Amino acid sequence: MDESDPLLSELCSICHINPPKYRCPRCSTRTCSLPCTRRHKLWSQCSGVRDPGAYLKRSELATEVAFDRDFNFISGIERSLERADRDAENRGIELQRGSAADGEEAEESLEPGAGRKRKHPGQGLVKGEAGFLRGAEAGAVKVLRAPRGMTRNKQNTSRWHPKHKCLSWTVEWVPTSGEKMVCNSLETRTLAQAYDGVYPIPKEERPNWDPNRGQKGEQQNSSMVHEQNDVTTTDTVATTTEATDSITKKEPVSEAAETSTAPGEEPKSDLPITSHRGVYFYLHRPRTSTKKPVLVPIPPQTTLVNALRERTVLEFPTLYVLPESAETLAASEEESRFILEEEYLRTAVPEEAAESENEGAGMNNDAELHGAKDIGNVDEQKVMEVLKQDLFETVPEEEA
Repeated sequence: MDESDPLLSELCSICHINPPKYRCPRCSTRTCSLPCTRRHKLWSQCSGVRDPGAYLKRSELATEVAFDRDFNFISGIERSLERADRDAENRGIELQRGSAADGEEAEESLEPGAGRKRKHPGQGLVKGEAGFLRGAEAGAVKVLRAPRGMTRNKQNTSRWHPKHKCLSWTVEWVPTSGEKMVCNSLETRTLAQAYDGVYPIPKEERPNWDPNRGQKGEQQNSSMVHEQNDVTTTDTVATTTEATDSITKKEPVSEAAETSTAPGEEPKSDLPITSHRGVYFYLHRPRTSTKKPVLVPIPPQTTLVNALRERTVLEFPTLYVLPESAETLAASEEESRFILEEEYLRTAVPEEAAESENEGAGMNNDAELHGAKDIGNVDEQKVMEVLKQDLFETVPEEEA
């Protein structure tokens, strides 16, 4: 053996050819390259991760290496928790957090970007959800929540719009073709405006469109007709200002102005149910006992807030866009795929119809609906006398 040859212990413990360059953090095995490191992990079943609970001598505890190891261990735990939170949020899984004592309300975050308010940690409200629920309650809309993580729940992006001071509803549009479109719209917009924002008027049908003007004229016409969602147009603001001035000056208002409803007011029933661009709008009524979708005709000039007032929606409203009018659907009820709400309430189960028409009624009204009789004026003494006669009446002996 040549004296210049290195010892076997001074070479890589895997290949025994090259001098080692790396040391395994877990078992301190020395290797020379990445392939040798992988072979070491495979042969020795070693994870290659430093053991945070490994024994250290007392003299090694107060060293920089020990402090770095503890810091890296704690940082690794924090990164794992953050990664788990992001994964749960992407999957729509609600996490239970530690909180204060039961019955105490958690403080609302005062940070502008937080937007999160939890009445109770188990409630699990996400950003903007509390403002949406408060706005829906103020608009007398009953929102039925789907289970967390379901498709309907994930599609719901309804929120309180801080700039316009109103709700931005997620609306599901169902045309005759069946291709659903889900997008947001301010509740102050009419159904016709919201529909035009989702389904713009074709270029050929626009009144000012000129095919010879080229792309520039097309862009100008598009900017005049197409409106982005969640944006209040200048004409709407001007109309609202004029209406406010007319009310302040107590000037006579025309019949057309009387039919329009402002946000927050009760919907007017005298609005005609007409067509808009050859289609009619119907609001879907969820959770019914019939297999056919129950539809409510809505005038196109009705604002979204008035169309949803005192209504029930499943996460967000669903609007059907059909070429048939309400009279046509009522005439072809047996052949139609839909049923109007008026006909549904007339032919529905009596208990369900009574609940829909008299929701929130007292016990006396419920008793009258079920055919119960009022016995409040019955004399109790006479009833007791009749019962005593029945109990103590002598039974005649049978003849032998």
